[in-house]
Order: sequence, then C-alpha cells, then structure tokens
Amino acid sequence: MVILGPTGSGKTTLINLIAGILRPDNGKIILNDIEIINQPIEQRKVGYVFQDPSLFPHLNVYNNILFGLRRKERESKEKIATIKKIIDDLDVDHLLNRKIDELSGGEKQKISLARILVLNPNVILLDEPLSHIDLLARDRLRIELRSILKKQQIPTIYVTHFEEDIYALADSIAFLNRGKIEERGTLEEILNLSTRSSSPFFNKIISAGNYVTGEVTKCENNLTEFKVGLNMLYTIGTFKPKSKIGVIVKHEDILLCKEKIKTSARNIVFAKIMDMVMVKEDNMIDVYLKSGKMNIVSRITRSASEDLGIVIGDYVYAVFKASIPYLIREEYNERIL
Repeated sequence: MVILGPTGSGKTTLINLIAGILRPDNGKIILNDIEIINQPIEQRKVGYVFQDPSLFPHLNVYNNILFGLRRKERESKEKIATIKKIIDDLDVDHLLNRKIDELSGGEKQKISLARILVLNPNVILLDEPLSHIDLLARDRLRIELRSILKKQQIPTIYVTHFEEDIYALADSIAFLNRGKIEERGTLEEILNLSTRSSSPFFNKIISAGNYVTGEVTKCENNLTEFKVGLNMLYTIGTFKPKSKIGVIVKHEDILLCKEKIKTSARNIVFAKIMDMVMVKEDNMIDVYLKSGKMNIVSRITRSASEDLGIVIGDYVYAVFKASIPYLIREEYNERIL
C-alpha cells in the first residue's frame, strides 16, 4: 500500500504508531489479529526503512545486512540460504565487501532494506526512502523496488509525497490529508474515480498525467510495441515481449484532431469524448477520452477546442509521439493492476 499525502498530513506519524515509536491517544493497532499497542518495539517484528539510511559506518555492507541476527541464526544453513536469496534479489552481491561511505544513496537504501528483510518481519514500513536520492537513481530504484518487494511477499506500507510512486509501486493507495484518509482503493479503482473528488489534493495528484498499462508484443531497434485493449501503442526503449509495462503520458503532450492526419507520431488513438472540463487557472480544457478499455485525458487550450469544434460525444484522433510515454513500471508474470 502506498500512502500519499502532502507535508504535515500525518504519514510519518501513522507508521511511527505502527512501529511503536509513538503511542496513540486512543484506538487500536492490530497486526496479524494481535493488538500490538502494548507490545514493545522489539517484539512487533516490524521492519522500518527511514528517509536517511541508518547504516553503521564501521561495518562493511555484508555485516550491516547481518547486524540484527543472532550468531546462531547467521550460521544456520536455512538462514544462510535466505540471506543469499535476498542479496541476489536486491542485486547487491558485488557490494558486500565495500564500506558504507563508498555507496551511492540508492545503494545505501538497498542495504537498509536487505537488513530488514533478513529479519523476516511481519510488515515493512518505508518512510519516503527515495526522497534524498538523485533523480536518475530514484527513477531506476523505484522500478526495481516493486519487483524486490513482490519477490519477498511481505506486506508493505510505503509513505510518500511523490505521485510517481503510486504508479510504480502501488497495489492499493490511500490519500492522507490532515490525519484523515480522503480516498482509498486499488490502483485501478483510484484511477477510475471521478476527477470531481472531495479532495483537492487528490485531484491535483491524479490529474498529473495519464497512466497507461499494457503487454509488450514486439521490440525492434529500441522501439517497443505494447497492447492496451485493442490499441497498439509505441514507446522508446527495449522491453521483453510478454512483460507488462506502465507508462505516463502527460495530458498536454496529446494532440487532438477531427480527421486522421499524416504524421511521424507513432501513436494514433481513435477515441470518444466522454467529458470536457475547464481548467480555470490556466484557461485550458481537459478532454476526457475513451477508446475501448483505454481512458486518457488531453489538455488543450480553450481556443484550440473552439477551432476544432468538438463537443461531448464526438470522436477524435488522439496523437502523440513514441518518445512521449515515460516508463514508470515494468514487471513479469503478473498482471498490472
């Protein structure tokens, strides 16, 4: 579950309550059918990955990973096999003999996660673990992280203020604002909600771009074809056939036309206009489109909509280049929600 909310909404407070760092004024916290409010931190079996990796600089990477284990656990054949699998899943075996100060920010967070995973917690809590990592590393680790957590099959709560984390990581989502959950559901349910939500914060985040998922059908010369319902779309990059990818397409990057035109753009989607909503502060109009199972929004100027003469119920061509879709999720052998 990804919990998204603005600064001060209560995200960190919420997971600190679950971890036992804070005690609630009232209510209950139940983990695996057990009330844990009166349990000390060390008995809760809750793994916590902080914004800043809390690693020991005097230990190398391998000993940091093993730090929370007793000596007998470290020496058991079963535990050694588990540790090796976790190291392989996180792809950090080449780092094991390094010092902590030799690691990048993304590598440090992987080691923090490995140290938690070897303890086999009941739940993992991640408090904006990508916030202090440079943009390029953040994008790469965001995609890797879902695969890592899925392999471990440990329930995870991930708090963030980055909307990209929703699309890259979430099975389910909760929008938290001023200590209150304003929207909650699976990724699919949230994306299908009306944009006229009661939450301004939700509306702002969910309207940032179109999230489109599909199955890769073909890849040649760094151009990937993927199927979304009955539509074939294209994106730049090399991805394995049969893999599932999720991409972001910005609203303003989708052009609309009434007639099919000759263009170098690879993506041309014939769609019905379902709604048109004025974006008052920008004098723009969001045009809500549906093509089979595919729902997208194009943001155009008010004058452009008048020139096109489009109204709700019309059919138009939505056009965008293969360089426009931005990869946010890639996974194998499972359906993207």
